[in-house]
Amino acid sequence: MTRVLFAGDFHWQAGSAHMISEYVRAAPALDCEVALAGPLCRLDDQVPGLLPVVDDLAWGTHLVLVFEGRQFLDERRLELCERFPRSRRIVLDPDAHWGEHTVLGDDDSAGPYGHQQWQQLYRLLSDVILQPRLGKLPDGAQFFPYFGMPKPVHRPERTPAATYDLQYVGANWWRWDALADLVEAARSAKPPLTRLRVAGRWWSGDPHPEHLTATANRPGWLAEHGVKVTGPVPFGQVLTQMAKAEITPILARPLLAHQQLLTPRMFETVAAGTMPALPPELAYTTALYGEEIAPFLLGGDPAEDLARLLRDSPANRQQLGHVQDKLRRSFNYRRVLGDLLAFTH
Repeated sequence: MTRVLFAGDFHWQAGSAHMISEYVRAAPALDCEVALAGPLCRLDDQVPGLLPVVDDLAWGTHLVLVFEGRQFLDERRLELCERFPRSRRIVLDPDAHWGEHTVLGDDDSAGPYGHQQWQQLYRLLSDVILQPRLGKLPDGAQFFPYFGMPKPVHRPERTPAATYDLQYVGANWWRWDALADLVEAARSAKPPLTRLRVAGRWWSGDPHPEHLTATANRPGWLAEHGVKVTGPVPFGQVLTQMAKAEITPILARPLLAHQQLLTPRMFETVAAGTMPALPPELAYTTALYGEEIAPFLLGGDPAEDLARLLRDSPANRQQLGHVQDKLRRSFNYRRVLGDLLAFTH
């Protein structure tokens, strides 16, 4: 039997923990098992209670290393990776550290490690480097979505009465400006959207002490503009919480949008049955969704666009149902996991 061990820096609030849980659920249909590689991971105190963790690396037949913002392998862990044949080691690169060095304002694809250090690390670990990039891939990388389409919690055409007009579920990670612009647009709409909420970390109060720029916010600003601010949504409840809103914007870190990368929210929002709102910098997602996504793309007058989404809600939700069906066929987790396994031999 194929047994896949994932290694990474996993936290219960972060998207990757939710992805792995979906892989775990999909695995039996492929005569496969999926777990976290305990000796190779950095985990918070919640993840071991949410996902299977294996302490004996001999259990696994394949190793998938997921690198987001942080390099989690020290010298001892690098040596442990050698227990897996190179042909059965995969590097997943959802933040696009491999390839060109990209700098956008204060954000940097290399982070504190330096560009060459990322290139050397990936070359050391594997010949299979996968990126969820819709744009041109760098030399040596292959396309793999990594993120998939969860089982929908609601059909867009049959969602229950909404609690919120507009809501964002997720952390403030280079997203303050985008959310603030949408809040101002919502309040300027005719009629204004007044039932507003954001659920996640660093939207008010002190930013993360190690990431002051990425998590910067204006304390009190959201409350002053009528936005209810709550903490992170419990693990496994992201979609049901998203479904409480008429409109859920899809916001991406500007650097990732510049690189035309996929993110979990691009799938989860549609699965929740809530109407997405996509800012202009995410227009590249038409390659993912198809032309049916056109009503949900914001243009030069976001206040009018938000009002239009609500005004034409029945027709828009019918359109969104087609998008949901398409993603479910092409990016369900059974298919995504099968595609992942096909990269090894």
